[in-house]
Amino acid sequence: MAPAEKLRAGGVGLAQDLWRGRRSGPPLKLVVGFGALLVALRILFRNNPVPAGTIVFGALLGLLYAMVAFGLILIYRANRIINFAQAEIGAVPAVFAVLLIKVDHVPYLVALPVAIGSALVGGLLVEVVIVRRFAKAPRLVLSVATIGVALILAVVQTLLPHWMGAKFVDVTPPKTPFSGFRFTIKPVIFNGDALVILLGAVLVVVGLTLFFRLTDVGIAVRASAENADRATLLGISVKRLSTIVWMIAAALSALGVFLRVPVIGLPIGADIGPSVLLYALAAAVIARMESFPVALAAGVAIGITENSMYAFSRDPNIAQAVMLPILLVAMLAQRGKLSRGQDSGLSSFRQATEFRPIPPELRNLPEVQWARLALAVAAGAALLALPYMVALKQQILASVIVIYAIVAVSLVILTGWAGQISLGQWGFSGVGALVAGGMAAHLHADFFVTLLAAGLAGSAASLVIGLPALRIQGLYLAVSTLAFALAVQVYLLNPTYFHRFLPNDAQAIERPLLYGRYSIEGPRAYYYVTLVFLALALGSARAVRRSRAGRVMVAARDNERGAQSYGVSVAGARIAAFAISGFWAAVAGGLFAYQQKVVEPGSFDYSISLQLLLIVVIGGVTSLPGALLAAAYIGALKYGNFSPNVQVLASGVGVLILLMILRGGLAQVFYGIRDAALRTFADRRHIVVPSLLADARAPDAVADEQRAVDALVEAPALTSENAHLLDDGEHDPGAAQPVPVR
Repeated sequence: MAPAEKLRAGGVGLAQDLWRGRRSGPPLKLVVGFGALLVALRILFRNNPVPAGTIVFGALLGLLYAMVAFGLILIYRANRIINFAQAEIGAVPAVFAVLLIKVDHVPYLVALPVAIGSALVGGLLVEVVIVRRFAKAPRLVLSVATIGVALILAVVQTLLPHWMGAKFVDVTPPKTPFSGFRFTIKPVIFNGDALVILLGAVLVVVGLTLFFRLTDVGIAVRASAENADRATLLGISVKRLSTIVWMIAAALSALGVFLRVPVIGLPIGADIGPSVLLYALAAAVIARMESFPVALAAGVAIGITENSMYAFSRDPNIAQAVMLPILLVAMLAQRGKLSRGQDSGLSSFRQATEFRPIPPELRNLPEVQWARLALAVAAGAALLALPYMVALKQQILASVIVIYAIVAVSLVILTGWAGQISLGQWGFSGVGALVAGGMAAHLHADFFVTLLAAGLAGSAASLVIGLPALRIQGLYLAVSTLAFALAVQVYLLNPTYFHRFLPNDAQAIERPLLYGRYSIEGPRAYYYVTLVFLALALGSARAVRRSRAGRVMVAARDNERGAQSYGVSVAGARIAAFAISGFWAAVAGGLFAYQQKVVEPGSFDYSISLQLLLIVVIGGVTSLPGALLAAAYIGALKYGNFSPNVQVLASGVGVLILLMILRGGLAQVFYGIRDAALRTFADRRHIVVPSLLADARAPDAVADEQRAVDALVEAPALTSENAHLLDDGEHDPGAAQPVPVR
């Protein structure tokens, strides 16, 4: 080898060693990463370069996002869930403290510890009241419970001004003891509050580092995060550690939200959680939910990107939309390897209650067949008669509920059977509404052609968003779908950017005459159309579940490595789940566009996606009948003529109460009644069904076993004094004798 080649090879080897080094690698990657970001911004805004002050201001905002991300990572380490209430759990104390400043004129330095203290109390209450109730539940159920907590806290956040007697609150940033100190980095004028953010971030990072490395509690949290079962066996109180982690996470979130108030203000009476949560989730996901330094760097990079996009477009929606490609690229660039503890935690996330079919011993009984037929006829008759039993307003809303039920069916396929969590399913419906509505308004295309095109577009979008799930495991798909739902709402359906595709006042969506004869213009007729598509979605889902592809989905969900050991294509199963699920969600969106006769961004709010996931979980995430029951339950409570006290059962409070009582959802009640009826039929026919018999006699068997153990323990030991009992004529010498107990 020539000297030049040796020198070149040695330089490459040295660079690789530095890049992979434990100490040299992180700072080198940090420098390279931020250098690449600045170069990218320079190229993107080459005609209007981003000023230095804008970059610095974005970095400060990124530090605040990183604080919220730290809380997400802490809770993920302790409970193996993504806490979707992380932003709200800090926003409520922050809003409370700001109202103390604005309304009661409490000093800033007093309001700050009040915000942190109330956050600590809030974290304690959430962990003790909610999280511990779901300690043995699948991680999916606990994650959905945090969504319910987020919905409750969002309402509290909007009602706080009224509760504190504030009719009007000035939204300008409050004055602080540090506001007088000013300096300029063109074109931004900073004050001392910016330095407070920097100091707070440094103290948080140093404090967390020392906490996890030097304190017994921090080391125990790391141990329990890796394997909670082993930590329990070693005598570590996992419950106490979980409480501490939730309190710290809530305090970090409150600090991150409160410190931004003097810099950019805080909208009082509005929910600020979604945007803050999205940026914090992006930082935590880039850090793989484990590295605080990476989360800090990612938060700063996200803040710089967000502020630069806003400075360029003056539209905050652009920055939210950009988070989606950033997340997809970051997740595709990550490797799929997980530790054993993480893998066990993720498997507990996927596990869900499977409701067994009717046992084959009873399936052909006449009474069973007649009962099934009667139930089907009763349900069908109720659905067909519904439009004639309610007023015009309820007829219109009934079609909306059926459309939601179609999306719920698509979620059962993706989440219940394939184990992939989607928080943006209504976003795929938005894609379908854009395609179907645009074709109907601008091209006057056939009704069924528009819905088919919408379904295909939804499948394509679902495959693109689901690509990271083919490479990495875990909860990351939930984050990317949440970003997708926000991007669809604020960007894809925004007339400012896609006015050529969206319907407008001059070109509205008209419901056509089907086959030139059947009008679907009226709400009753259109309800029946949506009902037909719901039947098609149910038939498609049942066919998938009974096929080999459906069995592969469930096998890969329950034990991915075991399925792969049998040569099963897990990637193929997930692709099928994404495609089918996205298709029906988009078809539902097309139907919704025809129902509304317009496509508006507000109709595809991201919160509807969360409510749809709640519907599926409270129905029984693996059950199609449960999804329909839950859709009817939520729809009837939300849109029916009920008092506010009854309608609260459809909110986050109602969801939490229902999940606490019925871990298997409404399907648990449905299948419980069915199994009781089957048990009665089996008793009458004197047919022994092992599965039903085990369910009925499990408590009795446990009691019998306990009585046998008690009798054995209380039996006298075999000694010389009582040995003569063995020769008693009243005892059978061949019978089993008591075992001596010493």
